[in-house]
Amino acid sequence: MSGADARSPEAHPRPHWRHQLRETVLSTASDGALHFTVVGGSDNGQFAQVDADLDQGRVNYASGRLDAGDVIVEVQGQKVAGYTQRDVLAWLHHCCRNGNPVVIKTIPAGSTETPLPSESINALKPFSRSE
Repeated sequence: MSGADARSPEAHPRPHWRHQLRETVLSTASDGALHFTVVGGSDNGQFAQVDADLDQGRVNYASGRLDAGDVIVEVQGQKVAGYTQRDVLAWLHHCCRNGNPVVIKTIPAGSTETPLPSESINALKPFSRSE
């Protein structure tokens, strides 16, 4: 028998995560905080993700929405795959300083496999303020 069995994963390929990419624009609230934090990061063998402590009622959205567990793909045009948690947070805070809006591109939790393979982490060299 040739071809994929109708029950096999090859018969129903999972759509590429790029089809689930969402864009959110937000800025700091009047108290200067974003009211969400980032977990994961390459230092933990994962993609950076929106933490479960996300306070939807206090996030200053201009458009879109973040959800707990969303994988952060890009911040203000900068791809952040391979960034450490600290570097994602540093870049995020740099982009939204002085109340400037920041564009964050995410994909829903479970849209990609985590953790990152170690060879991917080693191949990516993000900026670091500690260097």
